[in-house]
Amino acid sequence: MAPKAREELVVPYRHVPAKARKDAGSLISQSLPMAAMFMKNKMLSWAALFLSIQTYLNEPINKVEEDGSQPPLLKVVFALVAVLTCYIDIIFPQTNPSIKKAADVATEITSTIVSTATS
Repeated sequence: MAPKAREELVVPYRHVPAKARKDAGSLISQSLPMAAMFMKNKMLSWAALFLSIQTYLNEPINKVEEDGSQPPLLKVVFALVAVLTCYIDIIFPQTNPSIKKAADVATEITSTIVSTATS
């Protein structure tokens, strides 16, 4: 049997959390959904969703809270809203007749220009 340690030599354990690192992925996952919503770019919105999920999964458990930082779950919800914003035209299609008429006129002009240029 191993000898018991003397009590005056025992040092109690004190946990010191690791210092927070500046993470570029967190910055990108916070700003990319807004860019996707402004541009209505589906690829950006999906990339924002995957990056925010990755940031959420890589978030340390014992992270020191910083001022002005969003919680990781809020970043995921924000990216999900960006994806839904890009696909809102499928749910609520635009039925404005003047827009449809303008698109038809533009298509007709383009087709006549192309046909005259090729002949």
